[in-house]
Amino acid sequence: MKKIGIIGGIGWPSTIEYYRLICEASQQYHQDKVFTGPIPMPEISIESLNLNFTVNNRGSSEPGSWLKWDECFKKAASRLQASGAELIVLASVTPHARLKEISDGISVPFVSIYESIGAHCQDHNIDNVLVLGTMPTMTTLAFKNGVKAFGVNAIYPSTDVLKEQVIEVIEALYQYKTQGTALAIDRIVRACVSDEDLKNTVVCLGCTDLTLAFESSLDKASFDYKGVGYLNASVLHAATVYQACAQ
Repeated sequence: MKKIGIIGGIGWPSTIEYYRLICEASQQYHQDKVFTGPIPMPEISIESLNLNFTVNNRGSSEPGSWLKWDECFKKAASRLQASGAELIVLASVTPHARLKEISDGISVPFVSIYESIGAHCQDHNIDNVLVLGTMPTMTTLAFKNGVKAFGVNAIYPSTDVLKEQVIEVIEALYQYKTQGTALAIDRIVRACVSDEDLKNTVVCLGCTDLTLAFESSLDKASFDYKGVGYLNASVLHAATVYQACAQ
């Protein structure tokens, strides 16, 4: 198995989920095989970043505004590469929009969350997704372009008010405050998409911390909540990571 490097802390609750999901994938893969001693687990190094710094140093459309942010992630990737990591995982959706800049000069491959989500949608005939995530995710073309190659049409909440409501939920989940968050997400979804259109739309939890709102579905790649279909980006990404690790 290849050694995995995780860039986490963005936020820390979803980093815990990535570690758990990858280890459980290894356990499931090896459960029918005979070993002396414990089931094999991949080596994993985690670079846990300062969430306060990364959130406060997100850039804008202004040239050079992302330099500090990119450098923080690039340094973390360099440390993982130096530790012997053979693939790198961003345990968050937001930094994938800056993957080109973050990976510049890093020889270790990154596992794309866009490709994990797009491939799942393609395999399950999902054409339309409503993406809920951080402000950079919901205001740039990165996510849309990332899944477009798989024939998936991604839409974002249409108003600033709805986007701000998503951010309020994410900020609560950064602190592991989960009470009422699933209902809040449901209200946002129904304000974004009509009941008729929801029949042909799946909600992608495009911030890995959003999955924490649905405690009973933390291990499911997809699930229903109040008649609406959801995709769990963390589970989809972690499964792809383990597949790449096991090759």
